[in-house]
Amino acid sequence: MAQELEKRPGHTRWYISSLLSSMIILNYFDRVAISVAAPAIQDSFQLTATQLGVVFSIYTYSYTLMHLPVGSLLDRFGVAWVTRIGMTIWSLLTVILAFLHGKLLLYIVRFLIGLTSASAFPAASKATALWFPPNERGLANSLFDSAAKFANVIGAPLVAFLVTTYDWRTAFLTIGIMNICFTIFFWWYYEQPDRHKLVSKEELHYIQKHNAVSTEKISERTMDALKTMITNRKAWGLMIGFTGYGYTFNLLLTWLPTFFKETYGLDIMSSGLFTAVPWLISTISGIIVGGWLVDTLIKKGHSNTKVYQTIIVIGMSLGFAFLGAIFTHNIIIAIICISVGLAGISATAPIGWSISADIAPSGSISLLSSMVNLANNLFGGIIAVSLTGYLFDMTGSFTLSFLVAGFVLLLGLVFYLAVLGDIEQIQVSKRK
Repeated sequence: MAQELEKRPGHTRWYISSLLSSMIILNYFDRVAISVAAPAIQDSFQLTATQLGVVFSIYTYSYTLMHLPVGSLLDRFGVAWVTRIGMTIWSLLTVILAFLHGKLLLYIVRFLIGLTSASAFPAASKATALWFPPNERGLANSLFDSAAKFANVIGAPLVAFLVTTYDWRTAFLTIGIMNICFTIFFWWYYEQPDRHKLVSKEELHYIQKHNAVSTEKISERTMDALKTMITNRKAWGLMIGFTGYGYTFNLLLTWLPTFFKETYGLDIMSSGLFTAVPWLISTISGIIVGGWLVDTLIKKGHSNTKVYQTIIVIGMSLGFAFLGAIFTHNIIIAIICISVGLAGISATAPIGWSISADIAPSGSISLLSSMVNLANNLFGGIIAVSLTGYLFDMTGSFTLSFLVAGFVLLLGLVFYLAVLGDIEQIQVSKRK
């Protein structure tokens, strides 16, 4: 309660939060762009449907495989330098993509973009843990997490406009230039709290007083921490719990426009407009419920464990509402069901990043965040996307795919409650 009433000086940490959110939006612009521009790219490179699938999936494979190495790099060398280098390379590669000719080069560049993009979410998670005390971390986490959803709201219309008005190469060139400009600003502005030139002494004191991780402790025992977390039930509870959200998130991220098109006969433009509605609502839900409400309840003295578990139970329970879309022929009802479901699970996503910072061993926040995102992208980004396409080819509908997602959502809820348990820091055993 005393912390709730204490004056919270300065705004630099919130500028940092805005910087991280902008980074995530630009990180997701690439995925939005490749999806919207897919028909034009397919024609330009004379790709078959299978080859186009390789263009989609090769990014996800490299992005997913890079998560454990990048987590270790972030913990060893810090957020600032790893992110600067990663952003510089992926920005230049995005520009290069606009000038490519030849399928092999397209595959290689997409693979490399996936590798260099992998640091974004773990870096945002660790930077937020460094800059924000626990009672403000929920909102800060919700802002960068919701940025991934908001990228669909603004990115799809922007890319569609550039592709239809000019061509797909102009779209990627524009995004690449935006990334380069942002990278220059990020390079100049971002640092950890005790090294930042613009943070006031009062704000730095506030951050350090209430935050156990306000400086980047460099872990010299990465393998020890990794072995501990791989065998720790809390780490697995968080990873599989977060995947319960991620499976449905990635299914809808990839297949929602096609679902509207195939199920309700909508054209591409109408599908895109209808798709934006649930994502906009989920963005708002993530910020208000997963961010502001969580912080407010913690400031009032409620324990982290009770607050997190309550929001997770309510949010994931509401998440099952998206299944209603497969049992109706009314598109308005379907959009309502998907919007409620996506809003529910989106409220739980920022909590996953907060839990990661709370339970990670000292000096290993990025490593655990990367493990969470690896599991999320393995089951959600690869398996969910591929299995959904396979099941649609086999059955001609999305019914079975949605039911599988519902089962994974239930599994995630069970792992959050029964396996993760209380929010306590994982301790690395000392070497003998």
